[in-house]
Amino acid sequence: MVGHYIAVKTFEYPIECFCPCGDHADVLIINKGDIIEVTNERKFTMANGWYFLVKINERCIFYMAHIDLEYYFIKEQLLSMLDIDLKINYLQFKINQALDTGDEVPFLNYTTEFKKINNLKGKFKTFLNRAESKSFF
Repeated sequence: MVGHYIAVKTFEYPIECFCPCGDHADVLIINKGDIIEVTNERKFTMANGWYFLVKINERCIFYMAHIDLEYYFIKEQLLSMLDIDLKINYLQFKINQALDTGDEVPFLNYTTEFKKINNLKGKFKTFLNRAESKSFF
């Protein structure tokens, strides 16, 4: 799970507090297009299991439960660059298929989805290139 992901849909995440009083819990809104970096740093609690330190857009840092990360990944709310490339490949296939059969409605639907995912890929690439250039200096 360690790596970079992009939010494909806006969703809420309840942040849990690890202090003894537990009064600092809050809800964080993760917006479409936010870049989530899952780091190697993690914590284990007997009650709730593993938590990974997560950074959103290199600004917001908190711990997210491993089970929640898996849930968002399975529901395709978070995608890696590989997932985006696979989705783009599939959409290109479906666009070509709709062109071959002359189906206008599926063609328009797939091209709209293709444009959206391609825009997310561009944002994701820009972020990763910037992060990579920062790590060299």
